[in-house]
Amino acid sequence: MTDFNDFEWVVWRLEVQDPSQLAGEDPDLDERTQETMTELAGSLGCVYEHCVDTDTYPDGTPYYAWWVRLPAAEHARHDKDGIPQALGPLRQYLTTQLPDGLKWEITPDREYTVDHAASTAMRDAYDDLIAPFERALIPLRRDGADALDPRAKAWKWEANLLVGTFDLWLCNDPDRPHTWLVVTVGLWTEPQLFDEEPAARLGHFDFTPHHPLLFLPRPPGPVTFTARAESGPFPGKSTSRTKAADAIGAAHQWTANDPAVLAGRVAHDLKLLWPHLTGPERS
Repeated sequence: MTDFNDFEWVVWRLEVQDPSQLAGEDPDLDERTQETMTELAGSLGCVYEHCVDTDTYPDGTPYYAWWVRLPAAEHARHDKDGIPQALGPLRQYLTTQLPDGLKWEITPDREYTVDHAASTAMRDAYDDLIAPFERALIPLRRDGADALDPRAKAWKWEANLLVGTFDLWLCNDPDRPHTWLVVTVGLWTEPQLFDEEPAARLGHFDFTPHHPLLFLPRPPGPVTFTARAESGPFPGKSTSRTKAADAIGAAHQWTANDPAVLAGRVAHDLKLLWPHLTGPERS
């Protein structure tokens, strides 16, 4: 895909620069605008993605930015300034949340557009794996993890090959404060030198062997599927020790040739490992 018109969805960025910090040192625009932007974008057939309200340019200039995903039809409907008409009401609302006199820039975001297209293609290609895990694990989620959408995402790019993961946030990690317990699902990978399979090229991607990964194009079957959940801290790639001398990390991994069987076994074991997943929802 070389042109924005080739994409089913195009992500646009609405940005305002605030060199004098007229909006204050902590404008809290992300939380303040999230609900309205989500509802307003939805009413226009678009999808609100997220906001950044604490970043600065290299010269120190603060800026605030919102990302909105437009379907191809809305991306193509421009106003006299060449901006999609659907973005008009969104910008109009945002101006009510900001002081006057700020500089606006509204542009399509190629990186986010390509990322969304690749991740959507990855999810579609592995629906037979992802769907059983969503059915089995989404009802178990706790601690606010239900507010985080499961994510199929392409992380690494090479000619004729994408490598990514599918991640599902489950609950707070009981062995590591302020960290989510995440279940990652994909193909079993065993990199071998000179092997023709995509996994053999993982040396270029810095993934740990046996980490569940998704490939596009998808390798021809039969394949072995795997799921992994890690709790507690592990040493980093450049060290043989964790920062805490008494740290304990646990990794649980499952494999099966049938994704539905794998999802059922993982759900069963997770409820035994973390019994609170079967209890009532926490407020």
